Amino acid sequence: AAPPAEPLVLYSYDGNQFCRLVREVLAELDLPYRLRSTGKGSPRRQELLEVAGATTAPYLVDPNTGVSMGESADICAYLLRTYAD
Repeated sequence: AAPPAEPLVLYSYDGNQFCRLVREVLAELDLPYRLRSTGKGSPRRQELLEVAGATTAPYLVDPNTGVSMGESADICAYLLRTYAD
């Protein structure tokens, strides 16, 4: 699969096992992405709320396909389906 033209955006925070799973898949597929840290007390939580309608992480935005989604298993499946060879 062709690499994405624009980096993906991952809303995530440290210490969250589901966020870590998504980051591992992004790294495994060597996908460029911007990490938006949304830990408790982070000002980015409001940004995540506006983007996703909730403050639940992980949340992925793919500007290349227009896909935005939460739920780590769904994100990982999407990444593999869309970008794995």
